[in-house]
Amino acid sequence: MEKEYLLPTKICDVDSPDIKMKSFFLTKNSFSEKQKAIDIFNFVRDEIKYRFDYSYRKASETLKRGYGNCFNKSNLQISLLRSCGIYSGYKVYLIKKDVFLPIVPEEIYELISQPTIHVSCVVYLEGRWIEADATIDFELYNHIYRNIENWKYVEWDGEKDISIHEKYIVENQGIYSNIDLYLLNPPKFWNDQLLEKANKYIEGLLKNS
Repeated sequence: MEKEYLLPTKICDVDSPDIKMKSFFLTKNSFSEKQKAIDIFNFVRDEIKYRFDYSYRKASETLKRGYGNCFNKSNLQISLLRSCGIYSGYKVYLIKKDVFLPIVPEEIYELISQPTIHVSCVVYLEGRWIEADATIDFELYNHIYRNIENWKYVEWDGEKDISIHEKYIVENQGIYSNIDLYLLNPPKFWNDQLLEKANKYIEGLLKNS
């Protein structure tokens, strides 16, 4: 496996003291790479809440903020994995923007590209890549996605892929060790006001469902 899947990048700041410490505490009682990957997955999926944010956030910033979108969460997951010596990368998709319909107001939904980009984490375990998409936390799933066809919340065992349903996939663009050039692009339409509005909308859905 290429060493680049262990290296830090500008956005995936593996060498951050906060990332190193969190990775250590999450995996200190794990005695295999698989169990370390599972423990990191569970933390990122459910302790880092799904909310909208800028794609250029460093992993350490997402850890501190406690929330993020698919870019932020997969980037954090990868940084934690690499910090404890586990090869990991970014799985990039073009997907239908329908996935956002239940969680954004109409005026923001109209601004999202069709198709749009989705990123998840893949982990190299026992000689193969396994996808471990930690995007949707249990609270959001339980309140919003549970009753929507093709959405499932399952425990990840480090062996089977967890990924977005094929119904939403337009194109699988493959696995990358570094997507900083994409993550550092200026936001297409997001600004502080729209992020706040979108996240307040999610909070309202969770409170009232």
